[in-house]
Amino acid sequence: MKTSDYLKKYGITLKKSLGQNFLSNEVYAKKIVEISQIKPNDTVLEIGAGAGTLTVALAETGATIYAIEIDERLKPVLEERLLIFPNVHLIFSDFLALDISFLPDGYKCVSNIPYYITAPILKKLIFTHFSALFIMMQKEVGERLLEKAGSSNRGFLTVVLQTVGDIEKLLTVPKSAFVPNPEVDSVVLKITRKTPFPFSDDSELESFWKFVSDSFAQKRKTIYNNLRAFVRDNEVLAMMLEEAIIQPTARPEQLTEEQFLSLWRIWLKLTGGK
Repeated sequence: MKTSDYLKKYGITLKKSLGQNFLSNEVYAKKIVEISQIKPNDTVLEIGAGAGTLTVALAETGATIYAIEIDERLKPVLEERLLIFPNVHLIFSDFLALDISFLPDGYKCVSNIPYYITAPILKKLIFTHFSALFIMMQKEVGERLLEKAGSSNRGFLTVVLQTVGDIEKLLTVPKSAFVPNPEVDSVVLKITRKTPFPFSDDSELESFWKFVSDSFAQKRKTIYNNLRAFVRDNEVLAMMLEEAIIQPTARPEQLTEEQFLSLWRIWLKLTGGK
């Protein structure tokens, strides 16, 4: 049966409030699994199992799959489609509230995530010991995460993700591959965890996340004026920019992730992060 048939069978209407645009095209589901290079000994996290089209394709690899779904109305659909796959563990929960410490180091994530919570999901994932994330998201959002220094579309999330991982676009998925059809196409990005990882613990990564976020608080202003909002000592601020070799007139989106990392480290050294 098609995805739409399963939804009709159980009388399920999709909710816009949950960003429910389910991948329904099995060809694209298999393509995504193929480019994710899932092996039988892998542990894979899927956020938003939906009606199970991608989950089934993942299950067929023989890998251990943890499929998370917030909408318990989909339980009969998923249980029926996944009945023959003992390697799939269904968890009905809000992913953002779920303790995922059970995932082993080096796990992979293959997911079609809702647009409206892209940033919180990605933030949660980068604080874990993943090996690679294969994330499908709206094309415009995905392309923004690929932007290099100098692009006006570059934001703080782009900088943080490019600092912790190497990002590449693997696939464009047309809107016709979903039920219901979204307004735009989607892309699949691969984010590979950098080795060595630039942060020694979660507190450092949290500090960097906040530092970069605050540095982009007013994108139209210079990096100097953004930093002034939380670096009160003008002498310290001048020293930071001089040591990092950054022009005070530069805008946040003009800085590379390496420059942000350097600037953050100098800020920690001079202020203790306060």
